Amino acid sequence: TRAAVAPTSRVASTVAPTPAAIAATPGGATPTPTPPHPADDLFDPWRFSYEPNFAQAGIQSFLDAQPGILKGARIQVGDRSQPFAEVLVGMTSLFSVNPKILLAMLEQQGRLLSIAQPSPAQLAQAMGYDADGRRGLWGQLRWAAVELRHAARDYPAGTTITFADGSKRDLGAVSMPRYALSRTLALTTSPAGLNARLGGFLETYTRLFGDPRQVPLDWPAPAQPFMRAPMVEPRQITSFFDHDAPFLQENGSLVSYWGRTEETLSYDGHTGWDYALAPPDAVLAAAPGTVIFAGNSDDGCGIARAVILDHRNGYRTLYWHLSRFAVEAGQQVEAGQKLGVAGDTGCVTGPHLHFQTQYLGRDVDPYGWCNAAAPDPRGASGSGQISVWLWSDRPSPCGPPPPGSIVVDDSSPGFITSGTWEQSPLGYGGGARFIASAESSDAPYDLRPLELPPVAMWRPTLPRAGRYRVRAYLPYYLNGLDDARDMRFHILFAGGSADVAVDGARDANEWADLGTYPFDPAQSPQVVVSGSANGRGQGVWADAVVWEPVP
Repeated sequence: TRAAVAPTSRVASTVAPTPAAIAATPGGATPTPTPPHPADDLFDPWRFSYEPNFAQAGIQSFLDAQPGILKGARIQVGDRSQPFAEVLVGMTSLFSVNPKILLAMLEQQGRLLSIAQPSPAQLAQAMGYDADGRRGLWGQLRWAAVELRHAARDYPAGTTITFADGSKRDLGAVSMPRYALSRTLALTTSPAGLNARLGGFLETYTRLFGDPRQVPLDWPAPAQPFMRAPMVEPRQITSFFDHDAPFLQENGSLVSYWGRTEETLSYDGHTGWDYALAPPDAVLAAAPGTVIFAGNSDDGCGIARAVILDHRNGYRTLYWHLSRFAVEAGQQVEAGQKLGVAGDTGCVTGPHLHFQTQYLGRDVDPYGWCNAAAPDPRGASGSGQISVWLWSDRPSPCGPPPPGSIVVDDSSPGFITSGTWEQSPLGYGGGARFIASAESSDAPYDLRPLELPPVAMWRPTLPRAGRYRVRAYLPYYLNGLDDARDMRFHILFAGGSADVAVDGARDANEWADLGTYPFDPAQSPQVVVSGSANGRGQGVWADAVVWEPVP
């Protein structure tokens, strides 16, 4: 379900993507939390996807207190025999379903929590579903989780459900949880029996866990940036998060976090970000947290090794396709700690890291949403969630700069160019510039008399002398050119200069680190990028450069 694709070629775009108004706004960094919602008559919408503090240990403790067999059940997933509680955590985290929902359904339909010795028929149809070869505990569990997830995904498109006899019914204007539960339970009964199924589910859930209609009032609001890159060194991005109905639903396009509809970016329906890691590259924890899953996951077309962290602030991060993991469930980890090694396990066509972020159980984009002119379609849907910028190790390209930092953008007074640079509608502050490189093997940084090769220059107005970290933003925009692998930056600082080569393909969509240097406002600090590269006709970018003070 998470097929890797080759890195998107910048040459692929001969048709311009749908334009969108993009503007830098403080709202990109500090969003308004989702307002309280009215109580639902069947199941609270937020509780549908999330249950705090109910991971493997909590589930096992709950099962141990029940007469049923699930407390000792084990399921073979690939080369690992895994406890039922571990399998349930991995599956419900991946599919964004509250694990208590599946436990209540197993009790309602098969009484697997209350009967110590269920019959073969009860195990074969543990969820009451008898089709598609889904017999047995594992098949029934996965069917219900996937059906609930697909229902939540499909909810914005309509609320028609199908019953076990093939008949259909349009539910009309109902909540997402009612639609998802109705759609799943309808496949186990007739039209006349659906209300009894729903009533039985509500009674069972309430008896086991409390009233699911209660609106949670103390769950955490969207976080301020708290994550860092889950890798040792920068790696090329190969797939983006799709803001238009993610979870592998193809509709012919991808909506990026810039609010642009793209037909050539990878890949349609993607729930996270893919990075070009391969063995022996280490996969690192993006933030401190608790390991709630470290095991095998059946992705439907392959067995993936995966790690899931709970960050105790309403957020989880998922690390998929590992070749091996170096942690275990229940372990506390620090930011930057090794979780495992990248690989190609599961549904892939090549090694990479699939990095996924969830807020209150729902998939979100850690790069946030950068289109001030239109709402995020995922955040606006009944089954989605708000996405905010979560990276603490780099500035947002559509939010305010870090405190004390100085940004010179391509539209700032301190930015000048020579030669003919083209405009891109995507970049820091709403745009960027690029040029097709002239071939050269030299380092032409001499700006006297500012003729060939073309250059772009950033001259900051620094408030004081001191050490500053310098970074240049490189947008990911399909401009018909392959990005230069050796973009040449020249940094003039107090008492010296430095030349830095930047891999434009690797660092696209990120801030390229140009180093940390002493600067003095009286000594004309500047950064210059040359329009030449080791190859003619490659894309060289000029967007924003930030000077970040270093204590």
